[in-house]
Amino acid sequence: MNATPTPDRHVPVLIVGGGGSGLTASLALSDLGVETLLIERHPTTSVQPKAHILNARTMEIFDHLGVAEDIHREGSPAENRAAMVWLSSLGGDAPYDRQVLHRTSAYGGGELAERYALASAQPHANLGQRWLEPLLRRHAEKRAPGGLLFHHELTALDEDPDGVTATVLDRGSGRTFTVRAAYVVAADGGKTIGRLRSIPMEGTPTFLEWINLHVRADFSAFIPCDDTVVNRVSSLAEDGTLQHCGVVPMGPDRWGRHSEEWTLMFSRPPGAADLDDDTIVAMVRRTLKLPDDHPMDVESISRWPVEGTVARRFRSGRVFLVGDAAHRHPPSGALGLNTGVQDSHNLAWKLALVLAGTADDALLDTYESERRPVARRVVERALFSLFNQIAFTAGTGVVQGAHPDWNRAQMTALFSDTPDGETRRAVLREYFDTNRITTAHLGLEMGYDYADAGSVTSDGTPRPPQDPLGLEYEQTARPGSRLPHAWLTEDGTRTGTHRLHRAPGSFLLLAGAEGTAWVEAARLLSRRYGVRIDAYAVGGEGTVADPEGRWRKLRGHDEHGAVLVRPDGFVTMRERSACADPVRVVEQALLTALGRDREAVAGDGPGPRTEEGDAG
Repeated sequence: MNATPTPDRHVPVLIVGGGGSGLTASLALSDLGVETLLIERHPTTSVQPKAHILNARTMEIFDHLGVAEDIHREGSPAENRAAMVWLSSLGGDAPYDRQVLHRTSAYGGGELAERYALASAQPHANLGQRWLEPLLRRHAEKRAPGGLLFHHELTALDEDPDGVTATVLDRGSGRTFTVRAAYVVAADGGKTIGRLRSIPMEGTPTFLEWINLHVRADFSAFIPCDDTVVNRVSSLAEDGTLQHCGVVPMGPDRWGRHSEEWTLMFSRPPGAADLDDDTIVAMVRRTLKLPDDHPMDVESISRWPVEGTVARRFRSGRVFLVGDAAHRHPPSGALGLNTGVQDSHNLAWKLALVLAGTADDALLDTYESERRPVARRVVERALFSLFNQIAFTAGTGVVQGAHPDWNRAQMTALFSDTPDGETRRAVLREYFDTNRITTAHLGLEMGYDYADAGSVTSDGTPRPPQDPLGLEYEQTARPGSRLPHAWLTEDGTRTGTHRLHRAPGSFLLLAGAEGTAWVEAARLLSRRYGVRIDAYAVGGEGTVADPEGRWRKLRGHDEHGAVLVRPDGFVTMRERSACADPVRVVEQALLTALGRDREAVAGDGPGPRTEEGDAG
């Protein structure tokens, strides 16, 4: 019998894919003390700008990972990411050219800023992946020297009861080597691992081809607004049809209409005749109605299939799918990269605690039960948001396929200085207003919860009403929900609730002013189970106070109650008042959060004891 070859490298976690999701996994696991190896088949991070809107929940995660300040510094200033505008063209001399079709606050900017600021201490950021990924890579390589291998490709993956053996090809040298890992994070965009593991994607298969042009150009004379994060052009072509193209400023040094680099994007039906690069550039110039002599240097052109699918399983044995490997959808709503980052953050602390022997393997099953429903909702919303744009065309009065003279007359009437024109523009605003589901969906971004995943301790309270449009977000400390944001003070210094998580992988207990019994219980259980629990009686004799009273309004318990928060910032227990045995209650909630809820609870007794952890 042949002996099993000795692997060339051993790591607890192998990450396959070096995009936003994979790099987030590397950062998070490094902070949690887990050695990882990340392999990426491309020689560098993304050369395309790609996704660029980073929502508040994602920025909270990046804040915990210590990279948020750098992202805000390199990204666009707030004044250049406040709105979205729809234009009838960039150039042209028809009476309906170079007109503003609609303008709205977007992604936490403009009129949305106050409402978003109540929900999170972190504002949105705007930084394309071409610049974001190198930033994340620099931080990841500092924390895991030698732990990121670009231009390396996974070619085989074999699992046995004790771990996974991966075969890796060094695409530069042609050398092949093996890596032995306890777990694999598949952040490869669905390129390899899903196929190797026979995990099907379910939903709407490819229905569009998306084409992105990364260009260098000066569009400042054609863009009327300096605060837009996205400009969308819907121009009337010679044949009377409306042609659409996104015009997105990408900085990186100047922003707004003075941006040096741009992404131009449009879609077309799959299976249409192949277009060479020169034809694509000519099509875009016609759609924008740019003057023939206006310079525009094309850096690159990319094409990708648009689908709306979710993997049937997010876990396959010791392999976990994150990001595009687990869910794929149109870019409408800026949800893709954000959801992938949040996948990796959800998974990382669970892997760390299982590898440390603190949590049961059952905890890893909750990755799928928590994240798959979120991904499914995101895919549904992205698809609907895309198709909802048909309403805008109807609002102009243009009928695709009608005689060009009819459609030209409709657009001319739309911008006429007449009562009819005023009516048409008012109606068009009503159509465009439905796009709030794409640009102002705070409830969708922050309001998802894990209450139905079987991974938290229910307190028996009903879920707050959900806005079907996903616009409104009612913060709640109900178990399964994200910890509400409120401004507190610690030793007199203002700090947000999410900043009270002192260390990666730590739990957080916040009790009322009279809840010192909960704090003592947390400290006892921290020592008992070797899990760090930072515990505070907010407003009591300790260091943390609630001078604005907002936390008292959001927490849902009295001064004798408490909430317990997981390492990823989600509430796992809420007790609304005092109880006879707080140690037993917190212990049961902690064991549930660790996937160990089948164990007997010791309560005030000595119970199981492991290496002592820190207590807050």
